[in-house]
Amino acid sequence: MRAWSPAASTPRPSYTPFMSTVEDRLRALIEVEGPITFARFMEEALYGEGGYYCREELAIGVEGDFITGSSYSSLFGRGTARMLGRLDRVLGRPADFLEVGYGDGSHLRGLAEALGPALERKLLGCDRVQRPLPPPMETLSSLEEVEVGQLEGVVFSYELFDALPIHRLIGRKGAAVGELLVGLEPDGSFRWSEGELSDPDLVDLLGDARESLEPGQIADLSPRWRPLYAQMAQRLERGLLVTCDYGFPRRQLLDRRVRSHGTLACYRQQRVHRNPLVGVGEQDLTAHVDFTALIEEGERQGLETVALTRQAAWLTSCGVFEGLAEAAQTVRLEAMTLLDPDGMGEEIRVLVQARGLEGTEILDPGLLL
Repeated sequence: MRAWSPAASTPRPSYTPFMSTVEDRLRALIEVEGPITFARFMEEALYGEGGYYCREELAIGVEGDFITGSSYSSLFGRGTARMLGRLDRVLGRPADFLEVGYGDGSHLRGLAEALGPALERKLLGCDRVQRPLPPPMETLSSLEEVEVGQLEGVVFSYELFDALPIHRLIGRKGAAVGELLVGLEPDGSFRWSEGELSDPDLVDLLGDARESLEPGQIADLSPRWRPLYAQMAQRLERGLLVTCDYGFPRRQLLDRRVRSHGTLACYRQQRVHRNPLVGVGEQDLTAHVDFTALIEEGERQGLETVALTRQAAWLTSCGVFEGLAEAAQTVRLEAMTLLDPDGMGEEIRVLVQARGLEGTEILDPGLLL
């Protein structure tokens, strides 16, 4: 889900920490320090006091600002339960399940219901903004509560990485790279301001695509993707790391022909727009994920990449269609929405990496790389 981010990265302003609004705090910060990175702006807008994800109710669902596949229908949880059943047989024990960034807990509740009480297993939810989970699920505030190598089963996330604060890198002549910062207009409204890189190491996020970044082309990238993914991988002794998110391999993500303006998007009341400097704290902010970075980091942590596919193929492999012939029409319609080739079924990518087992033991051969 989108409501989790590592707590450790962006320093919090030390002046007037409880001003009336997110916008007030950001204006005061810019007045003191000058233009700030978009990562700091996004951190405050989403996770600061009164920020978008810190509200009492998350605006997820058809009546909210956006829909996620894992919270849209209990069918997603049922598909996950079927996949866990296969893993139980491979491990010879009930597989653990940890969801990082569980949001409102819809997927975990659907999973627990589908699994039933027959087997005792760890069902864990970790989220920076904690919301209560009913038994048998256990709520964690930090991945540090899980020891390295403690889990045998699945570590899972859905639209987690696309909500980590990003830096907006911009190409310059001669293969140079600058950064888009957030400043203030005389009337107090926010504006973009191009400047030098806030950290020279940010250029490493471009990898081998640095030379192909055109002047004026924007690359929305987060230095937090790799550290969080590494933390998740390290908790897994044996099993699968499953990551569902919007994104592409790096070459596609930074293809100037189709994404020259970056991928930053804002969601409010089921509508998407591209201006994050308005409605601050009142809308969801996301950017597409560099799956190449996640794959590389997972393999650096000793995982094997077994699949990079689309949500529709993943859920079909998990058996989401099984037993639907006699289901109510509303349930069948939910399944079609999850698999929609013109929507989330096609756009959400699913990365599967494994430790200590073969992908063929769990996944359909058609999914494997």
